[in-house]
Amino acid sequence: MKKLLDFLKNPPVAFLIFIAVIALAAIVTGTLFLVPGGITGNVYLGFALLGIGGVAAAYFIYGVFRIKNEVKAKILKWAENHKFWNKLFHSYGFRTITFSIGSFAITTAFAVYNGAIALGMVFSPNVASTTAIWFGALAAYYLVLIILRGSILLYHTKRRKAVQSGQPETQTNMRDIKVYGKCGILLLLLPICLSFAVLQMVSEDVAFEHSGIMIYVYAIYAFYKIITSSINFIKAHKTDEMTVRASRNINLADALVSILALQTAMFREFNYGDTSLNSALMNAVTGAVVCALTVAIGIFMIVMANVKIKKLKNELND
Repeated sequence: MKKLLDFLKNPPVAFLIFIAVIALAAIVTGTLFLVPGGITGNVYLGFALLGIGGVAAAYFIYGVFRIKNEVKAKILKWAENHKFWNKLFHSYGFRTITFSIGSFAITTAFAVYNGAIALGMVFSPNVASTTAIWFGALAAYYLVLIILRGSILLYHTKRRKAVQSGQPETQTNMRDIKVYGKCGILLLLLPICLSFAVLQMVSEDVAFEHSGIMIYVYAIYAFYKIITSSINFIKAHKTDEMTVRASRNINLADALVSILALQTAMFREFNYGDTSLNSALMNAVTGAVVCALTVAIGIFMIVMANVKIKKLKNELND
């Protein structure tokens, strides 16, 4: 018994992976027993599976916290012999820009997807124009995100070459600040694109849709996105790297839209009876708040860039 307790107290990595698989399988299966359109059967079995999954997930989290320092030390030691990974683990700025490549690729995929649907609907006589406007607005929104994220990535490529060629630090800082300010200006375009989508939500009852189990998956993703973006937003503003700040600001603005998308999808999935007016009102309010916060972030970036430029010029003149 003592050996078993010691084993459970300090679980090996392989066992934790097994527990994670059990937790995921139990939660997914249990949810399918409970959601409409899922597996038909005993509802109590669904709750039992969710309970098992919850306990397994709690133990997995406990185990991760028990071994995280040991695993982290091994990973960092391994990374010392690999330049890219070592820099990724130790440089917050490098890590931010590297992960931005993934965000850029995903944003591009969304833009192409929504743009293709919008174009297809424009040339289809049997599709309402309002639906084409909805997908067109989303495509335009993602296109602005592509420009924002792509411009930062492109600038960093040029920045690295300029620094390697001996560009003065003050000149580099000035360019960083100007890029930060330009991103603030571009960020003001996002609410314009989003407002067309919000208008379709309110007036034409067009919305994001995630049916069945996918609504729960998207809910987890949306909350994860807003929490991590908020944390990274705070972290980034403790550094002096302006392009890192710009990247995190963009991610936060994008995460706010995820919350709006989740709300509209939940209204669409769970809205019954004569509550459509309340749904439209809530979508309008949330959409207006998201647009206002995005504008606030953009204006803040523009003002901050101007302040820093003036401060840097004064330092150079002194």
